[in-house]
Amino acid sequence: MGKHERRQIEEAEKIIVKILNSQKLTNSDRKNYWIDHAFAIAKKIREDFLKIKKARHLGNRYDNTGDILILSNKKEFFIETKMSDTKTGIGTKANISQDALTENFLFKNDPKSWSELRSDKKHEEWVNDYLNRFVKYPKYILKITNLILQKEEKARYLRELKKRKNKIAEDILNLIHERDKKEKIEYLNYLKGQKQQRKMIKRFFILITLGIHKKEVLENLIKSNNFFQEIQNLFVYYSNIFRGKVIVRKEDLGEKVRRILEKFSDFAIIFPENVTHCKIVGIKKSGSQEPFLQIVLHWKNIAQGIKTPCLNIFDLTK
Repeated sequence: MGKHERRQIEEAEKIIVKILNSQKLTNSDRKNYWIDHAFAIAKKIREDFLKIKKARHLGNRYDNTGDILILSNKKEFFIETKMSDTKTGIGTKANISQDALTENFLFKNDPKSWSELRSDKKHEEWVNDYLNRFVKYPKYILKITNLILQKEEKARYLRELKKRKNKIAEDILNLIHERDKKEKIEYLNYLKGQKQQRKMIKRFFILITLGIHKKEVLENLIKSNNFFQEIQNLFVYYSNIFRGKVIVRKEDLGEKVRRILEKFSDFAIIFPENVTHCKIVGIKKSGSQEPFLQIVLHWKNIAQGIKTPCLNIFDLTK
């Protein structure tokens, strides 16, 4: 999601608060891309919480688990909103910082991050070496003085050639993909040998499940005990388009997390062999395990190994 869309979403959250507080909307509010979603979500919230005394937008604070705080029947409830203009729109559970596995205290003794391993492996240098095996780049690419931007444009150019069945371009991108895959597996094998902090893994699982995905918010809340109180009254409202209408669905994430915590006494990270992902599992007192989250080392843009490393997280809960 780009900065402009994030800003539009945040403005839509503020519009929801205005509606809940019976405040007048501005012309700018009514031109917001998500205005229909805002009205639909506010209507659903009013149906679910009949006596709303006050609503407040929490914004980009790093010490809370929701977007909106409402006061109803003398109780505080936290609301997270997820707006999508597609039919299903939930998709990947989270797309978070590339180094989140080591930034959030999931392992003891401050292990090496994924970005640090790539630096040790001279990732940028060998990627450029592979890209330079192609010798007929257009002049507009060769004139780019910023080496990172030039690398990205070379990769984009090869990606387009690959779509047209160019064998040389396909071979180069495949070589980068395979070597990057080996690096990912090597890093996960390295983490496999590190001592885990299971209390922090449990907190990480809870926060990701609750929709807390921003780097700064994760790092702040995972060190705090207070967010456990908030999750008891946390609800997510998903808005999607179905047959031209906005459909809103509510999920009680606090209840979902409570049910899981009642059944599972411990949490850990497991590392399947020869794949580019690991999994967070819950562990029962009997010792049996159940997978909850799959965490994939991934590159968001152009091709694997090229631009914007991140962690893709998928929800494995039934």
